Amino acid sequence: MTTPSNDDMSKIPRELKHERQVTLRGYLRSDDLWDIEAKLKDIRTYDSFSWEKGAIPAGDSIHDIRVCVTVDDTLLVTAAQAFMTAVPYHTCPNALVSIEAMKGATIGPGWRSAIEERLGGDRGCTHIRELLLHIATTAYQTIPVWQAQQRGDVIQSNDGQPPQHLGRCTTWSFNGPVVARIYPQFIGWKSPPRR
Repeated sequence: MTTPSNDDMSKIPRELKHERQVTLRGYLRSDDLWDIEAKLKDIRTYDSFSWEKGAIPAGDSIHDIRVCVTVDDTLLVTAAQAFMTAVPYHTCPNALVSIEAMKGATIGPGWRSAIEERLGGDRGCTHIRELLLHIATTAYQTIPVWQAQQRGDVIQSNDGQPPQHLGRCTTWSFNGPVVARIYPQFIGWKSPPRR
């Protein structure tokens, strides 16, 4: 199987019709907590129509939604907020208050389930749930990586368990050369059976 090069992807003429911009940022706060922010913006390149708003000129935002989750060093959520600058329906902001239910959850194994349990279905907003999923990987890239860099080290194992990123992709395979070099104690590692 060959992987297409960047040139291969644009051989057929095409015209941009919709752009979704997702921006994620991790901040260390002055109180030693962390803010992980995610922003989603949908823009159409053509004049469109909304049942509630009527005409939407090309370039205007269909969605402009921002989520901020505050966590401690252990990735425990201490606060969560969401903001909506542009939405297609007047009822969309009704979902904003539901994000407060994420307080007390921990980013890590079970994060996806915690989002669904607390904000699933009509209790929340599809786009907010989507951003919360992205926030998890951004928090991991921000906090444990920063902490390891401050120590001049790599992300440490926890209680003999491998760091969360091991075994999650080809590069971090438990049988691969990168794990063998950086985390030799986990080469060939298999998780114990769940009880």
